Amino acid sequence: MTQNYFELFNLPEKFQINLEKLQENYRTIQKEIHPDRFAMATENEKIQSMIKSTQINDAYQALKSPIKRAKYILSLHKSLEKIPLPPDFLMQQMEWEEHLDTISENKNELNKFKFIINKEYEQYSLLLETQIDINQDWDEAAITIDKLHFVEKLLNKINISLN
Repeated sequence: MTQNYFELFNLPEKFQINLEKLQENYRTIQKEIHPDRFAMATENEKIQSMIKSTQINDAYQALKSPIKRAKYILSLHKSLEKIPLPPDFLMQQMEWEEHLDTISENKNELNKFKFIINKEYEQYSLLLETQIDINQDWDEAAITIDKLHFVEKLLNKINISLN
């Protein structure tokens, strides 16, 4: 599929998108190309339907996830070579990981930490929106994506500890 994912779903090429519109357009497209609609078609048409359906699913999953969407936008505008994270953020990562280790058995402290890390996630998401949608600062956005990815993983670890 050579068509831009945003064009495919008739959405603006932005980090901040209307997720309801994405889902609505996804369902409309899937109704048209879903392999079940091609049960009586030729073998070639069935295969093409399966391929298109898989491509649509991949595009949908990429746009649905903030991190995957940001990476996709960056891939449209620059190569995705790794840019090192700033040392202060690397130190922050270690501190957060150590803090999680020390509170892993304390549900109350875990909930407080989760609140703090959720705020970090929101801040990085807003920063990414500015870097991509307004400033088109691809290098800074690449760094923010990596930060956001770390914060998302940390939230997952906190949620696992809470369960």
